[in-house]
Amino acid sequence: MARFLFNRFVQCLIVLLVMSFVIYGLIGLMPGDPIDLMITADPNLTAIDASHLRELYGLDRPIIQRYGHWLLSVINGDLGYSRLHALPVLEVMGPAILNTIILLGLSFALALLIALPLGIIAAMRAHTSLDYGINMLAFAGISIPQFWLALLLIIVFAVVLGWLPAG
Repeated sequence: MARFLFNRFVQCLIVLLVMSFVIYGLIGLMPGDPIDLMITADPNLTAIDASHLRELYGLDRPIIQRYGHWLLSVINGDLGYSRLHALPVLEVMGPAILNTIILLGLSFALALLIALPLGIIAAMRAHTSLDYGINMLAFAGISIPQFWLALLLIIVFAVVLGWLPAG
């Protein structure tokens, strides 16, 4: 079992690495670069300033070198600097990441509280109408699009019952 989990973990890392390279490459193939956007936003930037900025951000290097530098930075926990918020990206994303982890933990706990008892009941009453009903409910839950279910839950708990805020 440990070997299986290790192999799955390695496969996930390979998929993440390949996908990050593909996405980084596709972004690199887009016409223009961020410096062009800076020049249009600030007409006081000269061509010399633009070349210095391209050198500063590494846009003058080949895409494979930029990807390698980006990957090492991400592995070291440096996600870069947000020019929009004038803060490091981790500081901008920090509160959202914390809230996401809390929501993930609560959702996982709720799913376990519902799924484990239903799974045990279905296993104890195999090949009965109760077992078939639980399996049908499980397949329906998997098949429902999450965005649709989320909208339905917002309508029920925020609009109809008024228990939660809608925004």
